[in-house]
Amino acid sequence: MNSPSLYIVGAGGLARELYSYLATNNFIYEGYELKGFLDDNQEALNGFNMVHKVLGPLKHHRIEANSLLLMGVASCQLKQDLFNFYRGLGASFITFSHSSSFVGRNVTIGEGSILGPNAVITTDVQIGLLSTINVNTSIGHDASLGDFCTLSGHCDVTGGVELGDRVFLGSHACIIPKVVIESDSIIGAGSVVIKRVVAGSTMFGNPAKKIK
Repeated sequence: MNSPSLYIVGAGGLARELYSYLATNNFIYEGYELKGFLDDNQEALNGFNMVHKVLGPLKHHRIEANSLLLMGVASCQLKQDLFNFYRGLGASFITFSHSSSFVGRNVTIGEGSILGPNAVITTDVQIGLLSTINVNTSIGHDASLGDFCTLSGHCDVTGGVELGDRVFLGSHACIIPKVVIESDSIIGAGSVVIKRVVAGSTMFGNPAKKIK
């Protein structure tokens, strides 16, 4: 009997990272077999050594009813737009945890979220819908993430931190304990956030300062 289908939404860098994780298990995850990518750029994978191809646009109307989707897009707002589109079609996103990731006790992880290699979620943590926690990123005790967040590699989200919806953290960003970062904020790579960030801010530096 054929396995249910799995599609990666997107075909950029994050999508290809997810592809490499799936490759270690013959492109099957929890019984779902990868069929290919969905991206508006039909040539997105040209020049890469890929077995699977782009099969259709990001917003694909012909996904089989029992298929699942894996979110390979990093843009917070685009993730939300795509989630709303596919939810309208009755499709669902799979939650992916790399085999090397660690999830402690009393952790809630929303639909479609992704834990990359060596991601660590300690204890009593809440993670919303379609949030991406990439390579070597850690989330401390009693922290919370809203929906559609993207945490790049090597970020340190310490105890009691609160991230709103659609928050983006660049690589090696560090958030000190109990800091609140409101929705639609961007924290630049290598930044250290030591105080509350108001909604829609772009922060950079050590200590992080508002640049936009």
